[in-house]
Amino acid sequence: MLLKKVVLLFLFLASAAVLKAQPPTHIPLMNNTWKLIAERTYKKNKDFKMVPAFPARLEALQNKIVELPGYIIPINADLNHSEFMLAVVPMDQCPYCGQGDVPSMVEVKMGRELSYTDKPVKLRGKLMLNKTGDLRSEIFLLNAELVK
Repeated sequence: MLLKKVVLLFLFLASAAVLKAQPPTHIPLMNNTWKLIAERTYKKNKDFKMVPAFPARLEALQNKIVELPGYIIPINADLNHSEFMLAVVPMDQCPYCGQGDVPSMVEVKMGRELSYTDKPVKLRGKLMLNKTGDLRSEIFLLNAELVK
C-alpha cells in the first residue's frame, strides 16, 4: 500500500515537472506587416542564385515608415543596442517555434541606442527590402525609434 502511494506521488511530481518545463507562452505580435514578411519566398535569378521574392503588397511598403512589434534578438553582447534582429517570438522560444521554418526576422538599425529587454517592443522605421541574395539580411528597419 505504501509502495503504491510512493509510486503515485512520484508520477504526480514527474508529470508536474514535465508540465512546468513547457516553453513559456509569448504575446502574439503578428500584425499585417509581419504577415506580409512571412510570405517571402525564394526564386532563382538569371545567375541561378537563390534570391528572396517578396509579395507585391510588401514591396509597396519599400522606403515607407512602418511599425513592427517584436522581441529584440541581440547580435552583440552589450546592454544597449543600435543594431539587432527583431522577431515575433522571444529568443528563448526559438527551439519551440514549431514545425517548418524559422520565424521571420528583420534587421534593425536604430537612430538611438535601445536598452535590451526580453519584453516586446514596438518600433517605427523605414522598411527596406534586400533582393540581392547577398549575405546581408533580407529585410531592414532603418533609422528605427521606439514607439511608446
